[in-house]
Amino acid sequence: MRHLVSLFSGLCFASLLIACGSSSSGSGSAGSGGSSSSTGGPGTGGSGTGGSHTGGSGGGGASASSTSNTTSTGTSSGDCSLKASCTVADKACVGLVDNTAQSKFGLRMSELDLSKPAALASGVIAQVVASAVPLHVPACNQNGTATFSWLLQFDTTAGTLKTGGAKPAADATTGFSFVDEMIGGAHIQPVTFTAKPDASGTFSIITGMDLTIPVYLDASGSMAVVLPIHEARFTSGTLSSNQNCIGVYNSTGLDPANSCVPDPTHPGFITAGTVDGYITLAEADSVVVDKVSSSLCAILTNGNGTYTTTNAQGISVCKRDSNNAILLPGDWCASTNAAATSGCTDAVQLAGNFAASSVKILD
Repeated sequence: MRHLVSLFSGLCFASLLIACGSSSSGSGSAGSGGSSSSTGGPGTGGSGTGGSHTGGSGGGGASASSTSNTTSTGTSSGDCSLKASCTVADKACVGLVDNTAQSKFGLRMSELDLSKPAALASGVIAQVVASAVPLHVPACNQNGTATFSWLLQFDTTAGTLKTGGAKPAADATTGFSFVDEMIGGAHIQPVTFTAKPDASGTFSIITGMDLTIPVYLDASGSMAVVLPIHEARFTSGTLSSNQNCIGVYNSTGLDPANSCVPDPTHPGFITAGTVDGYITLAEADSVVVDKVSSSLCAILTNGNGTYTTTNAQGISVCKRDSNNAILLPGDWCASTNAAATSGCTDAVQLAGNFAASSVKILD
């Protein structure tokens, strides 16, 4: 079975998420990802306002819905405040550097809570994201693998926001670099939006861009999962006044009885940003999840046998009609970048909330 039609030809899946492949040589560092979905009130990072966007892939645009950019604090009978042994620059969000008064500065997602599609918002994929996003800084209650790093670099002088993935860093305090290299035939590189936070720190991107984010499967960054997000954009976000945080560390919502380890009820961070885009079902059906012998498209059916079949290799895939079109109706239309209609259901919307914390970006 092909792995991610044309764009991802030659990639393989390595037991966890989407399609993995060896990455070519190039600079980079970091990994990212994180997850615990719930909604609720914002922390000190605040809530930005969502935006609608026009345009789209291959056709006219329409407004897109976005998720609330807050995460509930959860409930706790104790306190998971960071102790003196946690020596980061900003304990409010476990920021590693001080961005105060800088015109060019960077952050790394410290939490990513997917809400759409529903099949990716819970279960094994959500668990993978939840462990891959957080840094590994035990003194600061951060016990992730940090193999999924999604970076944001603001340049307030130029009025831009650069975003993309990074390789795992042996020492996160030394900084991260945007990946710009070929992985399995796909060019992984950052994109740059026109975006400048206002006086209150709020920012929003109206028009999305196609962005492929790598999720690395090992600390060396030699194997990667690639996630192709079309028309990706940050619909809203709010920076703290010192530019170190989007959202805050959930010190009062984590559970000391669980060693302050995040879970779906007790998220590690209170989010203050939203992101969305879409993935086509054709690409999803070309992604084999070896762990469950299914394509990503088949996983999106949530076990509905009406839309799945088994191919010659014993892999559960999405059924297709006589024109090779996938029968599963998505909630999005790729040609209009808008909600699906009766005549166009070939994609699924990707949406979620995020928090981000200050890091050094070397680029």
